[in-house]
Amino acid sequence: MSVGQAPPETGKSGSSSSAALPLVDGVSAIPVGSAPHSVAMRPDGLRAYVTNSGSNTLSVIDTATDAVVTTIGVGAGPWAAAVTPDGRYVYVTMPGSGTVAVVNTATGALAGTVSGLNAPRGLAVTPDGTRVYVANSGAGTVSVISTATNTVTGTITVGNGPQAITVRPDGLRAYVSNSTDGTVSVIGTVGNTVVATVTGFQAPLGVAATPNGTRVYVANSGSRKVSVISTATNAVIDTITVASIPAYLTASPDGTLIYASMTGAGSLTVINPSSNSVSETIPGFAGPHKVATTPDGGYLYVVDHGGNTVGVLRRPASISPNTGPRGGGTTLIIEGRGFLGTTSVRFGARQATDFAVISDTTLTATAPSTIRSAVPVIVTASGGTAIVGYYYYRQRPVVNQLSATSGSMSGGNTITLTGLRFVGLKTVRFGTAEVPTTVLSDTQLTVTVPPSTLAHTVPVYMVSPGGTSNSLSYTYLGGPTITSISPTSGPRTGGRVVNLNGTFLSQVTSVTFGGVPALLVKVMSDIKVQAVTPATSTPGPVTVVATTSTGATATSPTRYTYT
Repeated sequence: MSVGQAPPETGKSGSSSSAALPLVDGVSAIPVGSAPHSVAMRPDGLRAYVTNSGSNTLSVIDTATDAVVTTIGVGAGPWAAAVTPDGRYVYVTMPGSGTVAVVNTATGALAGTVSGLNAPRGLAVTPDGTRVYVANSGAGTVSVISTATNTVTGTITVGNGPQAITVRPDGLRAYVSNSTDGTVSVIGTVGNTVVATVTGFQAPLGVAATPNGTRVYVANSGSRKVSVISTATNAVIDTITVASIPAYLTASPDGTLIYASMTGAGSLTVINPSSNSVSETIPGFAGPHKVATTPDGGYLYVVDHGGNTVGVLRRPASISPNTGPRGGGTTLIIEGRGFLGTTSVRFGARQATDFAVISDTTLTATAPSTIRSAVPVIVTASGGTAIVGYYYYRQRPVVNQLSATSGSMSGGNTITLTGLRFVGLKTVRFGTAEVPTTVLSDTQLTVTVPPSTLAHTVPVYMVSPGGTSNSLSYTYLGGPTITSISPTSGPRTGGRVVNLNGTFLSQVTSVTFGGVPALLVKVMSDIKVQAVTPATSTPGPVTVVATTSTGATATSPTRYTYT
C-alpha cells in the first residue's frame, strides 16, 4: 500500500518536509518549453495545457502517456491559461501584447485573439462557460470577455496590480488578488460590480475557491502566510503559516486538500482545509508555479518554472476532518490508495470504532476516544501497513461570562467573552449567526454583536474541532414603548411617583416631563419604570418621554397633567 505520511501538527504553522510521493510510472518530470508558468486541465482529463512564457508557446500534454504531443505558437510571453467547461477552447493571456489568445483544442490552432487589454495576467472562465474574467495588471481593472463573440463586453475597476482570479463554483462571485494594494476585490458577476474589498494581505497572488464555495484561499507572496476568506462575510477568518514565498493555489476537486506552490522554498505545501493546517511538504522543485489536478483529483501536474518541466505526482493522502473531540465519535473520510482488503484502522494504539472501505482510494473510519492530543492514523490492508496521516484530538471550549448580556437589535456593540480554550477559535455564534472573533488569550476574546431582525434571546456559543461549547444567553432588545402611565396627573409641586408601563424598558436611563428631567428614575422590569415628577410653575398637560442607554426614545400616548 502506497500512501502519504504527514508530520505532527505544530499549531497553525508547519512546513516540515516529508518524502515526495512516487511520480507516475517513474517519470520525474515532463520537459516543456522555456520558463513555464501555468497549467490548465481539460475537463475530460485527457490533455493538460502549459504556457511557456520564455518560448512563446503552449505545450499540450497527453495525460495517458505524460508526454508533450504538440506545441502551439500563441504569441509573446504567454502567462495564464484556462479551459472552457466544454473543453473546446483554451484562453491564454499575453501580458506583453495586451491580448488573450483563443486556442481550439480539437485542431490545436488559434481560433482568435482578443485585444485591448492592459498587461493581462490571471484569468478564469465562469462555470457556465459564457464569460472569461481577465485581470489587467497594468490598469487596475478586470475585463469581461464573451466567449460567444470573443470580445470585451465590460470593464470593472478593482485594486492596483490585479494578478489572479478565481470564480466561485456557483458563478455569482469572482475574487481578484490586487498585489500592489494588498487587497482582494469581490466582483458580483450578475452586475459586474465590485461588491466588497477584503483588506490585510501582503502582495497577494494566487487565489482559489473551495469546491463548495464557502471559502477562498489567498497566497500572500509578501509573507509566509496563506489567508482564508469566508465567502459569507467577505472577511479573513484564518491564516496559515507556510514556507517562503507562497505564490499559487489549487483546491483538490473533492475539497479535502489545498495545494500551495512555494516559489521561494522550491516546494509544494499541502494544506488540510478541515483544520487549515499544513499536512505535508513536497520538496524537489526549482521554482514551482501553478498546479492542476486530474478531474478525479488522483494526480497533480505541477509547473516547475525554474526547471522547464511539469512534475506529475500522485495525490497525497488526506484525512477529513483531521481534528475532533477527545470523546471520539467523529467520522473521517480517508483518501489515499491501496485500501482494498483493509483489515485494521488504528488511531495510535487504539482501533477505530468502525471503518468501511468505499473503494481502493477511499475509506471511512470513526475516531475512538483518547486523552492524547495527536495520533498517527495507521491503515493495514492487503498491501501492508502505512501511516496515512495524523489526527488531532481537541477539548471543547468553555464560555464562563459575557461582558454584556443584552443590547439593541441593530447590534454593532463589542462584548468580551471569558472562558477556556479560546486559542484557535475563529468565530462565535449568536443563535444561527456566525461572526468572526478577536482572540486576546486562551481565556478571553472579543466579538462584535451581529444585528437581529427579532427582539429575542439567543444562545452564544462556539464550535471548535474539540466540540461545541456550552452556551450563555444574549437578549436582543427591541425599541422601548410606553403604552400607558399612571397616575396621569399630579400637583405642580412635583414629587409624585408615576408608573410608565410598556415594553423593552429595562434600558431606560432617563425620563422627562415636558422636557424637564424626572427627579428619580427606577427601572422595575422590562415592562415598568417609575419616575418622580419634577416641579413646574405652569399647570396643564406635558409630554412624557423615556430615553434608553442606546439613545432610543419612547413617548407616552397619554400626556401627564400638572394641576
